[in-house]
Amino acid sequence: MKKFIITGLLTLTFAIAGTSSASEFEAAWEAADNKRKEAASVQSEWRDTKKILAKAKQAAEKGDMETAMSLVAIAHEQATDGIAQAEREEIMWITRVPR
Repeated sequence: MKKFIITGLLTLTFAIAGTSSASEFEAAWEAADNKRKEAASVQSEWRDTKKILAKAKQAAEKGDMETAMSLVAIAHEQATDGIAQAEREEIMWITRVPR
């Protein structure tokens, strides 16, 4: 549920803002990278999240803020999903142990 709220807020923010400024991109990128680091701290960082953030930086450097913000939103969602996955695995691993 929290994932949908965050993703919705990011989408709404981008829609209202129209074109994003560099400072908005940096703030969104920083939030996504912090979430990625949080996922890594629970050993649940997804394979492509860091690559997507790098592509977002490249797009922003080229001035394609729409693509950059879209990629940041995807990376943030992946990091959030990784954390949720770790939380589920912490509980559900026992069901996969042979008895």
